[in-house]
Amino acid sequence: MLVVVLLMVGAGLATSAPVRSTPQTYLIGALNLLRLHSMDRDRVDWPRAEAEAVRRAADVTAPAGTYSMIREVIAELGNPHTRLVGPASARAPLPESIDVPRSHASHGVAVVRVPGFVADPAGERRYVAAGVAALQAVEGQATCGWVVDLRDNIGGNMWPMLTVLAPLLGDGVVGSFSGPGVAPVTWSVRDGRAVRGGSAPAAETNPVRLTRPRPPIAVLTSKLTSSSGEATLVAFRGMPGVETFGAPTGGAATGNEVFDLSDGAQLLITTVVDVDRTGRIYGNVPIEPDHSVPPADAEAVAAQWVRAQGGCG
Repeated sequence: MLVVVLLMVGAGLATSAPVRSTPQTYLIGALNLLRLHSMDRDRVDWPRAEAEAVRRAADVTAPAGTYSMIREVIAELGNPHTRLVGPASARAPLPESIDVPRSHASHGVAVVRVPGFVADPAGERRYVAAGVAALQAVEGQATCGWVVDLRDNIGGNMWPMLTVLAPLLGDGVVGSFSGPGVAPVTWSVRDGRAVRGGSAPAAETNPVRLTRPRPPIAVLTSKLTSSSGEATLVAFRGMPGVETFGAPTGGAATGNEVFDLSDGAQLLITTVVDVDRTGRIYGNVPIEPDHSVPPADAEAVAAQWVRAQGGCG
């Protein structure tokens, strides 16, 4: 599945590399994945890079001993979103330990906080269920509009995030992925479900329907907003009645494919960039907010804007 990833919080097809019989073949396999899939592959002199890595790995006795060689080639790609994650960090957290969406409301403005997400299917069900409950708890109080808080969203799997926010995004195409040599892949919302291309990567559906259609929406960002947190922001960009508040984002509005290696490590290889519904292309550059506000003050300023737009004063 396409997952946007940051520090193993991860949009890409989860693919397993063949079993490697020696550290040297493990290394060659990892470099081949980078050469074949990275959108930045043309930046590297592959014959030189591979020969140097193999020379240095001649006496290595375990796959972990090749990590530094792999990371040096990743550095040559020049894409900060591409990375090698060790086996311990590649393990999904327990479902009960993950942060989940929460909400509150005040004076006609409903605020929903959408944190980053990485977990197994059980964790995804818990995350979406909590998000649905959060929206249900405040939907009746959103007489002026909504604030979507992405300030602490460092990334993960974007599809549960879009499912939680499906009632606010509305049905239709909300963005896409684009990359060299690959066909664009759309992100859509359909009947409360996030849809990638023609499939539905999020198994869960959000049944919430807004009493007030097309309300004013303010989206909050900070430098922590990154990876799939930025993809979630991009899904709102170009949408009528939406403005953003806070600080520039982390600058990783790109999508990665996740490749499982034989020792439990993972290669997160950037293959695409995010594109909003207007066709604007993003990438590894921070996304500037419409209203630059210290993140700590962003919710209050955004709520005031929502009330003004909603005719609530």
